Amino acid sequence: MRNSHLSALTIDVEDGINISMYDNFKVKMEPTSRVVDNVEVILDICEKNSVTGTFFILGEIAKNYPELIRRIDSLGHEIGVHGYRHHQIFRLSPEKLREDLKRARGQIGELIGKEIDGFRAPAFSINAKTAWALPIIAESGFTYDSSIFPSLSLRYGWKGFSKDICRIELDHSNSLVEVPLSVVRLFGRDIPVGGGGYLRYFPYDLTRKAISKIVRQRPAIFYLHPYELDTKKYPDYFHEAVSKAPMKKRALLSLYRFKKDTVATKLDRITKEFKITSMREIIQKMDERQKIPNVKLNIWQ
Repeated sequence: MRNSHLSALTIDVEDGINISMYDNFKVKMEPTSRVVDNVEVILDICEKNSVTGTFFILGEIAKNYPELIRRIDSLGHEIGVHGYRHHQIFRLSPEKLREDLKRARGQIGELIGKEIDGFRAPAFSINAKTAWALPIIAESGFTYDSSIFPSLSLRYGWKGFSKDICRIELDHSNSLVEVPLSVVRLFGRDIPVGGGGYLRYFPYDLTRKAISKIVRQRPAIFYLHPYELDTKKYPDYFHEAVSKAPMKKRALLSLYRFKKDTVATKLDRITKEFKITSMREIIQKMDERQKIPNVKLNIWQ
């Protein structure tokens, strides 16, 4: 593709079952081994198409499945941190966030024997109200963050934030590179594309056209959760909990497998049709060309 930017493939490594059980029913449980099976599908596609990406790992996944993390690293992929458990930033105090980051970064870093540069907040939960987290992320040893959607939706987003990779100037001479998730202007609005439910629900041709438009201006940031490739029926205890939920929640949760059977094929096409690498490599190449603009934010903790 002529005059197109390199793009990043990013995977948020979490288990859909234990997160759904907690978020929807307040049931605490360890991640299931399905996360391993689903990540292996992603790794196979990447290996087949000679693509390396960035895998943001939950600490609880590293604790329960350390060999999976070592395998991801051994295949040349970049390892990042996704927190210890899947707690959104707005559910944590500054002190709890520091503890969470230290625990996750330490455990995952020790597992692979490397320093970890990148962080992504669960559920893209950094916005104008939780920007206090950015200095803490920098203080915790991370050099970049990728948690901001530069558009507003019901679940997340920071309307007006830069769509370009930028370096946020923080207090005490600290800085943090921010890698926003990709959006495209459609119907007068900035619409997220290239990942998650948007990849599942949108026809591939629409995704391809949107990403082709983005890469003419900036790197596209693809993202995916392993459970989005999971086409198997969830365990009986999940369905029993759903059956006791209010009607609106039952209706939403009944769609948990909707169009998941399209995701592996779409990922295969993306990794063939676009120039893709890890987040770290994109940042390094931009730094070498001095192409990362500085941005000053007023942030109070």
